[in-house]
Amino acid sequence: MKLFKLFVFFLSLNLHISAEFKQHSIIVDARAEKLVSSILERLCRSSKLLFVPKIYFVVDKSINAFATDEAKIFIHTGLIIKFKNVKQLAAVLAHELGHITGGHMHRMNHEMKGATAASVIGTLLGGAAALAGGGMEALIGGAMLGQGAAMGTFASFSRTHEKEADAAGFRMMQEADLSTEGFIETFELFKKMNTFGEIPYLQTHPSDQDRINAIKAYREKTPDHGAIPPEWEQEFQMVQAIFMANLSKPSEVERFYYRKDTPAAKIAKVIICARKGQYDQALTKLNDLIEQSPNNPYLYEMRGQFAFESGNSANAVRDLKKAVSLAPDALSIRLLCAQALFTSSSDNAQEALDQLNRITQDDPDNVMAWLLKVGAHRKLNQAGQADLAQAEAAMRMGDARLAVSRAKRAQKSTNPKVKEQATMLLDDNRLSGKEDD
Repeated sequence: MKLFKLFVFFLSLNLHISAEFKQHSIIVDARAEKLVSSILERLCRSSKLLFVPKIYFVVDKSINAFATDEAKIFIHTGLIIKFKNVKQLAAVLAHELGHITGGHMHRMNHEMKGATAASVIGTLLGGAAALAGGGMEALIGGAMLGQGAAMGTFASFSRTHEKEADAAGFRMMQEADLSTEGFIETFELFKKMNTFGEIPYLQTHPSDQDRINAIKAYREKTPDHGAIPPEWEQEFQMVQAIFMANLSKPSEVERFYYRKDTPAAKIAKVIICARKGQYDQALTKLNDLIEQSPNNPYLYEMRGQFAFESGNSANAVRDLKKAVSLAPDALSIRLLCAQALFTSSSDNAQEALDQLNRITQDDPDNVMAWLLKVGAHRKLNQAGQADLAQAEAAMRMGDARLAVSRAKRAQKSTNPKVKEQATMLLDDNRLSGKEDD
């Protein structure tokens, strides 16, 4: 879908035609979000957790995922593309939940105080370099090796956290009545890929073999009685095909799905046709899939995106409305539908706003929805509401001055509800005490 430039790039995967997928962009895809949310919801429910982490997909070829103390999990697209099955994905998600429930981010902040400033900075830089593809080895030299003892202390904390997260994730999987085999498969994959090794005291994870042995011991002590739902595996194969077809070289995708006639292969071939400019072929293949699965919301989303990017707003709105009706909780589909409504005609501004209101109600931190609401309110000559929406967006983007400025302007609205909401926003601790220029 469309490329939005904020702090990161927000995209939707499917028929991505014109824009370049930037390394370390954040992408959104309704189907992928639904699959991951289904896994997390089952894990959280069985563990009696009162929240489900928010998921972000990061364009990065490496097999990686990481959690933050704000209950967010970031998943690299390389993990989806290179994993063999959904068992491995479920194991990684359980592991990351283990970090969150174990309070490891908070504990790490406390434990880092025991190391020297230089070693801490080096560690953080190392993490940033790894995210950027440089790896820890790019920074191991000079001052880093000079701080070996302190760095070794920090690495030992990290290894402890990883072991705890493995154990917690294993328990969550069993409590959710799911197979834990994915842990062993994942660590075997890491072991196979880890051909260069690491200096032992700079290793921030336990060795892959140690983790395999630990999980095997857990499984011997408490054997599995559960299994992975087959529908998860089917959806994983579809999501993997979508990610691969959008992010890998077309020639690689064509080789991978050569002579395959699975649903995943068919969806990949639709996307590859679109990427190669063979739009008629792509649409024909997609129409065949819709005829076979007339209640699949993601196929209508895909065709709606195809129409939207081709400039056919009427067909885009029709298909995206259908997709929303079939998947009312898929907020990323609503967002594209709102955008299609918004750009197709000024007469659709209120309908677009209705869609956007549902999004910001369910996901108040959806910056793109707030920004689109600014435009919709302006089309409807609702200046106060537009200012309020811009203040909400600016606050979430970290621009406190703009947020305060627009909220104060919204306070002057003749609409009492807008004035009240603007006053409440100014009292938010993210803005309280901030002054506009």
